[in-house]
Amino acid sequence: MKRPRITTVVFDLDDTLYDCYHQRVLAAHRYACRKLLAAGLSRHVGRPLTIASLLRLRIKLFRQERFLNTLDTRLCAALGVRGRTARRLAKVGRDAYFSYPVRNLHLFPDTLPTLRRLHRSGARVHIVTAGYLHIQRAKIRLLGLDRSPYVDRVFYTGLTRGRGKKGKLRRVLRSEPERNPRRIVVVGDRPDSEIRVARELGMWAVRRRGGEFARFNSRTRREHPHFSIRHLRQLFSLPFDFGAPSSPA
Repeated sequence: MKRPRITTVVFDLDDTLYDCYHQRVLAAHRYACRKLLAAGLSRHVGRPLTIASLLRLRIKLFRQERFLNTLDTRLCAALGVRGRTARRLAKVGRDAYFSYPVRNLHLFPDTLPTLRRLHRSGARVHIVTAGYLHIQRAKIRLLGLDRSPYVDRVFYTGLTRGRGKKGKLRRVLRSEPERNPRRIVVVGDRPDSEIRVARELGMWAVRRRGGEFARFNSRTRREHPHFSIRHLRQLFSLPFDFGAPSSPA
């Protein structure tokens, strides 16, 4: 059976090209807890709270329902805080989480070798990342991806649970000479975001298992990837040929 020729590979950023969960997510949760306590959360709860106890509850609630935009509202509700106070504190926690300073980020060991190999094969390499623009730009800059000779373009989109990524992937498809979605592989960690969108557009979907959403199960057929990998280098063990249409397999 002939192997599909892949001319473009699109990567998600967080927990796909670097370990966002351990390098950033846990620290951002702790930062949000610290800001909530500084904003007087303990006083409204009526009992002392520590960063450690608040962090445990926050992570527990997040694992129950992985929607960051509602996490601090649910946290306040779990602690018995209601009304205007809850809305104010929820905003404090949410804003703190998403504004946690960007620093000390490092790519996975096999990220640059993978990008280099794809680039040398003749395949185009793009990155699509969702989040607050200034935060995502800072991540890309710290990781050196904005000046990498192996990355053709970085697309930024907002916190829209995959809807923004769909628009960016459509742009990638329109830039393909053949406009053939089966020439495009999308690699990411979230079934409910880039994996679902890639499948809806007819592209190949490869899930990198690991990070914040490692235990997140696909809920519909569209959220099931065509392939799953643990390490980016395993892309080259999949039944694809990477490179421009005229290049040798």
